[in-house]
Amino acid sequence: MFVSDPDKKLALVCAICLAPFVNFNNLCNFIMQITNRIKEYAKLLVTERVIFFAGVLFFLVILGRNEFRYMYSAQVLAVVSMAAAGVYLCRGLLVPRFDSISSIGHEAYEDISVGSKLMLANIAGMLIIGIIRYGISMGWDVATFGKVSLTLGVSNFLMVFINSVSVVFFPIVKRMDEGKRSEVYTVIRNALTFLLFAGLIGYYPARYILSLWLPKYADSLVYMSILFPVCVFASKVSLLINTYLKSMRKEFLMLEINAASVVFSLVVTVITVGIWHNLNAAVFSIVLSYAFQCVLAEYQVTKLLGLDLRKNMIEDLLMCGIFIISGWVFDSFLCMVVYGVAYAVFVLLHRRSLQQIIGMVRR
Repeated sequence: MFVSDPDKKLALVCAICLAPFVNFNNLCNFIMQITNRIKEYAKLLVTERVIFFAGVLFFLVILGRNEFRYMYSAQVLAVVSMAAAGVYLCRGLLVPRFDSISSIGHEAYEDISVGSKLMLANIAGMLIIGIIRYGISMGWDVATFGKVSLTLGVSNFLMVFINSVSVVFFPIVKRMDEGKRSEVYTVIRNALTFLLFAGLIGYYPARYILSLWLPKYADSLVYMSILFPVCVFASKVSLLINTYLKSMRKEFLMLEINAASVVFSLVVTVITVGIWHNLNAAVFSIVLSYAFQCVLAEYQVTKLLGLDLRKNMIEDLLMCGIFIISGWVFDSFLCMVVYGVAYAVFVLLHRRSLQQIIGMVRR
């Protein structure tokens, strides 16, 4: 009713039509996670991605249709197919069973009291980047927004793997002895840091391949050097910090952290888009907002666990800063060399931690 742009109106209508299927698929996904049917859950997700990819290839390559409505048709096919598969896989658990009104009311109260905090925390988490993306879409044209979204899409592709691991990781932390949580947190954090910083090296070949594949987007791929560190901060929050907060029943603290991050995101969006109107600054504010959320959340978790990791957090920010600056300044193979040297120094300084992690893996 209130959107005048026909393209945006069409996108909203398409999203509304998909929402019931997406919500039902989420229900099936949660059921399979609760009942420890991780293998079926993984198959369902992979099947949806494969169907969508095959549909896109069919319209692009075979029919030569490079239009939004055809991509949307492929998405509808994938989501509806996943819903049908979810009905089959969860058929035994989707049959309603009714208890007494009092027991239903008691359980509903407990579920809503915890679930509402988690829901609001998740919505706030999405708004951190959602506000900035909306600001970019309002401040610049659709083509510019598409170029920024491409680089965000590459980062989100990597996040799929991290989020998949977090599904399995939560029950392990939940069943863990409270006395070991601090020690295990440090070990897992160090291992995750080594892996994520090593993964940033993949930016350089990925950027080169994408520039050959999508030459019209080559000028916007420089934003990948800014947005790739988003994976570092978002992965730590999703895989490690939120998992620990949920296992310690700190849902309201999650909500407070994400709400503060949303306010920070709103402020930097107003400054970079509304006042400054600088696209580079607006894109940089994305990683800045995620860094703010990660540092704030980790500070709260380490305080609960009795740890002091401020030095490690400063090192993380320094490594990401070196990566961003080298990728932005040196538009050549030299940026990979600069960051590679910085990573080698980082590994050398933390070689004892690396040896400890390797030893634990072997045992």
